[in-house]
Amino acid sequence: MVDIASVLGSMASLVVVTLLGYIAAKLGFLSAQVRPALSGLIFNITLPCTILASVGEVDASSGGDQIVWSIILGFALFFVMLGAAALACLVSRPQRAERNLYLFMGVLTNTGFIGFAVLESIFGGGSVFLGSVFIAVSNVFLYSIGIAVLTSGSHDSDSAAARPTRRERLRTMLDNMLNAPLVVSLVAMVIFFAQLPVPAPIMQAADMAGGITSPLAMMLVGLSIADADLKRVLGDVKLWVYTAVRFLVVPLAAYVLLAPVVPSKLALGIFIVMLAMPTGSMAGPIAATYGQSGETPARGTIVSTLASFAIVPVLCLVMSVG
Repeated sequence: MVDIASVLGSMASLVVVTLLGYIAAKLGFLSAQVRPALSGLIFNITLPCTILASVGEVDASSGGDQIVWSIILGFALFFVMLGAAALACLVSRPQRAERNLYLFMGVLTNTGFIGFAVLESIFGGGSVFLGSVFIAVSNVFLYSIGIAVLTSGSHDSDSAAARPTRRERLRTMLDNMLNAPLVVSLVAMVIFFAQLPVPAPIMQAADMAGGITSPLAMMLVGLSIADADLKRVLGDVKLWVYTAVRFLVVPLAAYVLLAPVVPSKLALGIFIVMLAMPTGSMAGPIAATYGQSGETPARGTIVSTLASFAIVPVLCLVMSVG
């Protein structure tokens, strides 16, 4: 199912692009000030284009079964993530006041930016469409149960007075759930199942615009690394233990358990890769929005992202021989 040599080459390419982002940040071409605008461009414009363009790369003869399994595994994805985060907390033993943050770090992962870049490089363009199905389903739980988990802990004393009201929290949750990638994912599924013809210029434009998604996303990862206090972040042993359990051990165990029962190897491969994606860059800002400390999720993003460049090839090696 997986050509490990191709995977290593693809991951090496992603590392190089990440390094370019790091260098660009150090030289002043990228800065924290432009990150929100670039993130918005990717999330609202180029990523939806990538999803739309990927519909044409799904094999219609087998795509139906793959989508069905993607929906089934998409429902399971969030709960497996939450269980994995809980297990990682038991092993790494974070402070009681931070447990909810560690749980949240395990469910709000970078499936959108890094995830699609990795899927496309490993499984091809058609996997992006199937990956969008996973995200569309799991996001329903992420921005409901996931937020409930986040807010279950004690709040920062400095930010407690600024906590959003219940109505504001509900509105934020709905805004996060109803986004451009989700809408385009639903449109793409309608196009696929109804076999609707899409004008060639539209698909070509979507493919052209979507082509910048992966490199831009990885350069933003490089920017995040450049902005971090790496000495402090990399010295957090507890966070490394958490990362190893949540993003490596559990995905390996999930593959061993699911490989005999899931007939769609592509859907299973996407599930495992999505399960192993690092903590998303939005974990910190979202935590702060709900009155929690954003520092711990920000450190988790850096550690898990750096680790992912080793974790993904290991998982793909196991899947290639499994």
